[in-house]
Amino acid sequence: MSGLPKSTHLSSSSLRAALLGLSLAVACWAGPASAGGTSVDCKSGIQAAPYDVIAACRAIIDDNAASRADRVAALIVRADANSRTTGGLNDALADLDRAIALDDRNAPAYKLRGRLTRQARGNLARAEADLTKAIALDGQDAEAFGQRGIVYTNQHRYDRAIADYDQAIRLKPDDAQAWSDRGATYYLTGDYEKAVSDSDEALRLDPNRPRTYSNRGSAYKKLGQLDKSLADSNEAIQRDPKDPEFFDNRGLTYAAMKDYDKAIADYEQAIRLQQRANYFTNRGDSHQFKGDLGAALDDYNTALRLDPNFALAYNNRAVLYAKTGERAKALADYEAAVRLDPGNENAINGRRSMKAEIARFGSAAPSRLIATDTHPSFDCEAAKLKVEQAICADPQLGALDRQIAETYTKLLNNAGGRAADALRRAQREFLTARNAGFGKPGYDLRVALQKRLDMLQTAAR
Repeated sequence: MSGLPKSTHLSSSSLRAALLGLSLAVACWAGPASAGGTSVDCKSGIQAAPYDVIAACRAIIDDNAASRADRVAALIVRADANSRTTGGLNDALADLDRAIALDDRNAPAYKLRGRLTRQARGNLARAEADLTKAIALDGQDAEAFGQRGIVYTNQHRYDRAIADYDQAIRLKPDDAQAWSDRGATYYLTGDYEKAVSDSDEALRLDPNRPRTYSNRGSAYKKLGQLDKSLADSNEAIQRDPKDPEFFDNRGLTYAAMKDYDKAIADYEQAIRLQQRANYFTNRGDSHQFKGDLGAALDDYNTALRLDPNFALAYNNRAVLYAKTGERAKALADYEAAVRLDPGNENAINGRRSMKAEIARFGSAAPSRLIATDTHPSFDCEAAKLKVEQAICADPQLGALDRQIAETYTKLLNNAGGRAADALRRAQREFLTARNAGFGKPGYDLRVALQKRLDMLQTAAR
């Protein structure tokens, strides 16, 4: 899912509230020739071109005769204008530091510094402190609650984030941004229905929100409503075809539909727009599901070059190494994934299974599993047993099942009489034990499938 929507700049109403006294309008006039702007430039803030605002506000800030209140207000307006220029965030933060030094009870200054600190420097603790101060000075500022909610979300403190979004919405029920941000946070908590509901309201208030469409599409995907997910992704891309996350999200939906070619095409477009580790990992997953293990390995390797601390890429590359029989490499990748993400259940289970396989069969498989098809030997659409559904959901398990079926069929075709009867009986016993054991404590499906395959391949030699 895409990240939280990018926040807006300080609102016009907040800027106007920051401008204290009629003297500011008079002091702001510096003449178009000397300052490049007028009193309207500084006073209106985001309504004028940022460089005009910066020039006009400089006249007040540098005027020793201007009141402290007017200089503070001009510093805040100039900070907002600086933040809208390339490379101007540090200048904006410097202006806000000066404003707060002059007036340490100015709520708009703390609010803007909190937002820019989060965006420019990623200092969530300081951003939280500034926004908390802004709220203490003005408890009716919905935007400050919304901004602190984003900080809490980035800190994974979701309950606090939702509480702040609740307050922002109570203070300003028509704030589409707050509805959208709360929906994105509900998604992160796993409450996908509330994520959809909040996105619905955000889009009712403001239909031109491509990121909200993309976020809602991700929630629909989690709910299994893939047609709606695809429609939302299409809408997001149509409204903003330059955002790589929208193509990545649609690729994930296509992958859930098992349309891996379209998924790969979308991941490739995302990569053309921006090279990120998760885009390469997602493309690698689709290559792996298609059975193109070489292309998948290349993508995982690229992802880890871009981000050596990306746990998911290690986990998914471990699945590939296990599939090709490179157990030592698989275990090393699972270890890396668990170290980087200690709560990753897939990596934890994979590491445990790989340790068990190595203990039974050694570091390398008797024969390498180079599967051309990672789909199981049976029809997943008709799968009713939980064990069959688990095999369908995991490309490695699917490859093992297919290899078992193909090796068993080959042996059966070459056997006759009692040997064939014994082979059929052994296969029935294996399937019965597999179905009965799946889901019980201590039963490892992958180890069981690998053990059965090794036995059949040994008999086939």
